[in-house]
Amino acid sequence: MNQEKRQPEVNIGVVGHVDHGKTTLVQALTGIWTARHSEELKRA
Repeated sequence: MNQEKRQPEVNIGVVGHVDHGKTTLVQALTGIWTARHSEELKRA
């Protein structure tokens, strides 16, 4: 069997109302700005 070293993968869900900082929180944790849709960009 192949003994490849793999980094553990974790899925995290973020739930909240509009403009409560979900995208900002994800950016702080990952360094990636996740707002890609036009409506999200208008609010940012």
